Amino acid sequence: MRVPTLPSRTGSSLEQLLRRYLATARTKTAADETARAFGRGAGIPGGGGPLPPNFGRPELSPGRRAAATFFRVFLPLSGGAMMYYAYTHPDKEALVGKRYPPELQYLAAQQTPNTDTLVNWSGTHEATPPRFFQPETESEVEAFLRVAARRGERLRPAGSGLSPNGAALSSEGVLALGGMDQLLSVDKAKMQVTVQAGVRVQQLADLLAPHGLTLQNYASIREQQIGGLTQVGAHGNGARIPPCDEQVVGLRLATPGLGVISLSEQEEPELFKLARVSFGTLGVMTQATLRVVPRHRLIERTFTASPAEVKRNHVRWLQENKHIKYLYIPYTDTVVVVTANPPASPAQLEAAQQQEAAPAVAAEQRTEALRKLYAGVAGSLLEPDPGAGMSATQLRDVLLAAGPGPLNAAWVAQVNAAEADYWRRASGTRVGWSDQILGFDCGGQQWVLEVAFQVAPSLDALKPGAQTRDLQFMDDLLAEIKKNNIAAASPLEVRWTSGSSSPLSPAAGTPQSLHCWVGVIMYLPPEPEKRAAVTDAFRAYTRIVETRLMPKYNAAWHWAKLEAGEGSGRTEADMAAVVRPRLAARYGPALAALRRYRAVLDPAGTCGSAWTDAVIGRAPQQGQPQGGGGGGEGDKAGK
Repeated sequence: MRVPTLPSRTGSSLEQLLRRYLATARTKTAADETARAFGRGAGIPGGGGPLPPNFGRPELSPGRRAAATFFRVFLPLSGGAMMYYAYTHPDKEALVGKRYPPELQYLAAQQTPNTDTLVNWSGTHEATPPRFFQPETESEVEAFLRVAARRGERLRPAGSGLSPNGAALSSEGVLALGGMDQLLSVDKAKMQVTVQAGVRVQQLADLLAPHGLTLQNYASIREQQIGGLTQVGAHGNGARIPPCDEQVVGLRLATPGLGVISLSEQEEPELFKLARVSFGTLGVMTQATLRVVPRHRLIERTFTASPAEVKRNHVRWLQENKHIKYLYIPYTDTVVVVTANPPASPAQLEAAQQQEAAPAVAAEQRTEALRKLYAGVAGSLLEPDPGAGMSATQLRDVLLAAGPGPLNAAWVAQVNAAEADYWRRASGTRVGWSDQILGFDCGGQQWVLEVAFQVAPSLDALKPGAQTRDLQFMDDLLAEIKKNNIAAASPLEVRWTSGSSSPLSPAAGTPQSLHCWVGVIMYLPPEPEKRAAVTDAFRAYTRIVETRLMPKYNAAWHWAKLEAGEGSGRTEADMAAVVRPRLAARYGPALAALRRYRAVLDPAGTCGSAWTDAVIGRAPQQGQPQGGGGGGEGDKAGK
């Protein structure tokens, strides 16, 4: 065995002895033998003691000792400093990316399709798209659309899933925009803000509050995303306030055909107005610039009136109140009137706050009639008041599902009467910021149909006490409910807006025009068999509205409440006989323009679905792979 040469420091006999021991030393015992031998050979008294401290170490010069001391101190300090810096200055971009690029995500979806089922808020529509993506940037949206177009496949843009008709759902592919929820800029001089399309309405209201700003109007529910809110033509209430799409003064649209384009009243104004309400058929709205107003409080007053009282005061109430809505309660003589106005003075605001603090009827007493009715069908000796602690809407939901059930008109009339009693007791005043006041508790899962029609060319042209088309519509609707013994639950919600310049808005018209929106509803119980029965009954209910009332008043569907396509229960014969003629009567030229622009912006119908196919028809090159799929060159003019 070859033994390394050791430097000789203690003589040849010691060197030979160490060479022999080092060649065979493998255990602690052998090491001890070496130490003892070294002690004896060196003539150390007592022999066999420990090795000298400097055994095997070369003698260091003063310079080397200083360097060693420096590094013993410096290295721990520098390591600690680097750890502190890394903790306080994290990398903005991870060394390993958190997300694959869209092209790889798309490829992965081909290998491992999505298996999660998407369900709309009411639980009335669902889909399991094999391709489900959640982009976080405009460039990702553009890339996803480019890949889908090249493959001849579809990606339907989707928001919060609140639309009762599930218009954003698709069994082919979905592009969910919830990750694009940023407030991008605030321009207080212009009173405009720019947001990503996936920001939710309440989230935006909270982001605007520190700037002293808010949206001009709010719909009943504030969980919508801005993109979906405007694309389906949603609205709030206020006879002199337009629908929400009119708040959009500019937008960016990611299209399969031309990439990303910017639109406004200055850039392609015709396409801009058409694209504001186009239900995602021209591309994916990625950004919107919105007109905003100063943040303000509202005083809400709620009271009940008879239909006769409403008719006497209707025009005056519309003209005097900034926000107003009626809640008709079928099979009763009660109409709930809700108004909301900014305080005229600090004194008026203070007086309203005092009224709110001292309501005429305590909260627990307002639901007494509803609770008594529920106790009659669900109470027991152990639980005589099972509805205690429930809200009025919760009590209504459980009552309709209890007793004879939600399709027994006599039982529904009893529930409605108890609800009317609640509203009489709940009359009073409420004060809050506009985004808090204008919302509405819509209750549980439901089927809903809402239609809109023009009441008059001008609100100011109406004379107090005059007969108006909106109240005539309500008389006709209530008569049909009674005639057909419909189990019509409360409320029949009636609201108003001014006109919108978007040609596909259900309230398309001049800024001075007055438009009415009427919604009918049926609530869904949890049991599958009862849900199916309610669904069938609601379809019969809506067919009466669609065939007997809508043509008479030239009404159109709220786009989020028009049932069509797979899962809607509407046959092709019904589409041909009822829906398409009504749409052509209201939107003929606008729908023709939409199809022309779609042929350029989305020729293969990449952003479409079964719903869009049923409503506006298939795209000219539907399902055909596209060459370039647009994009890649930044902004392009919307040609």
